[in-house]
Amino acid sequence: MEVIRDLFAPLAGSRNEMAAVAYLDRNHRLIGMRHVSGASHWLALSIRAVAADALAFDAHAAMLAHNHPSGDHRPSSWDLTFTRRLARALDALGVVLLDHMILGAGRDTSLRAEGIL
Repeated sequence: MEVIRDLFAPLAGSRNEMAAVAYLDRNHRLIGMRHVSGASHWLALSIRAVAADALAFDAHAAMLAHNHPSGDHRPSSWDLTFTRRLARALDALGVVLLDHMILGAGRDTSLRAEGIL
C-alpha cells in the first residue's frame, strides 16, 4: 500500500482534479502511466482511453487514483459507478483493475479495501 501511495502522492496536492492510471505487467511491474488533469470539480477520464492504453501497453493489471481538491477522501456516487464500469470493461479485455484510490487532504480511500472491487 505504501508503494501505491508514493506512486500517486503528487495528485493529492493539486487544486484541480487529477487522475493517474498505472499499467502493470503480469508481475505487477509498472510499464506505463496516463495522467489526466481536469478542473476544480470535474475530470474527464474515459473508459475507452484507459482500455486503449491497457491494450497498447499489453497490460495485465491497472491501478487508478484521483484526487478530490475539496480534501474529502470519500468516493462520490460517480466514482463508484465509474469504477464498477471500468472494472467490467477491463475484465472483458483480460486486465484486472487492482484498485481505485481517492486521495484527499492527508487521507485516502481504497475502493478495493472498501469492497467495491
